[in-house]
Amino acid sequence: MTRKPTPADAALRDPWSLRAGEWVLYAMAWMFRWISRAFSTWAVAGVMAPIGGFLAASIPAWRRRAEANMALVWPEIDGSTRRDLVRDAGAEFTRLSVEYAHLDRFAGEMVLKVTGAEHLDTAREAGKGAILVSAHYGNWEAARLAAKQVGVETGIIYRAFNNRYLDRFTLNLIPIAGEPVLQKGRQGMRHLVTHVAQGGAVMVLVDQRNSGAPFIDFMGHPAETVTAAAELAQRTGAALIPVVGRRNVVERRFDVTFEQPVPPGDPQDMMREVNARISSWIEAEPAQWFWFHRRWRTTTRSRPKPTDQTKGAVSSR
Repeated sequence: MTRKPTPADAALRDPWSLRAGEWVLYAMAWMFRWISRAFSTWAVAGVMAPIGGFLAASIPAWRRRAEANMALVWPEIDGSTRRDLVRDAGAEFTRLSVEYAHLDRFAGEMVLKVTGAEHLDTAREAGKGAILVSAHYGNWEAARLAAKQVGVETGIIYRAFNNRYLDRFTLNLIPIAGEPVLQKGRQGMRHLVTHVAQGGAVMVLVDQRNSGAPFIDFMGHPAETVTAAAELAQRTGAALIPVVGRRNVVERRFDVTFEQPVPPGDPQDMMREVNARISSWIEAEPAQWFWFHRRWRTTTRSRPKPTDQTKGAVSSR
């Protein structure tokens, strides 16, 4: 009988140069923590942000992808405005990276202005759990820390880093904002369902493309949107609460808002409402969203197969 390969087997087959490259990045992350530990995280992030903005505007692949996304949703803005926004978004992502690298101490430095905590209280009193839906916007860990501050421990489901060393580095930090920390995948989803069914709270970031998911409007254009969070809320009776952690650089704080829960209903309708909420955050402060992923990209796998009704329309274009 042939033994099923394990992730460890794959790691052993990796070329030495690949493992060494991953380790170098991991070592650089720890070195950065050590060098910058004498300064406040806000100060370090402020110094690093312009560097990140410059790199985002200078790396062709990142710049082109972000500008293409911006041109799709806001065709009226000119190239100069798009380039400025790419730079600002790169700076904000750099701030987030610095905050993550120092999350263990930054959690104590954070000043949080929280609104909408009553929605969490209502969900806790109902005892059916809460699913906090958010996006790669601002700092979502600020939202989990805000929930923890008002007495709701919030887990999170995350996608493992390709770099196994950086993944281990991150896993030492993420639980600070709340547990459990569940890895994206079948096993993680099983644990997620159990946790929520027992009245627990969890955060799910729902703004990235997942090939094969239903197409739901996002900022005026259809985008593949996972409906699992809404399906779980419908199944368990948990509250589906959009939450945003906006970075307020001027006041050196995070403005965390727990919004009105999305009314129960058809999962796709629920996620349509979630996408509308996230879109409103981006419209308000576009630089705080991560523009660099392929949110609206479609592939052969993701494109819906033409039906008898649509075949004629497709062939006539």
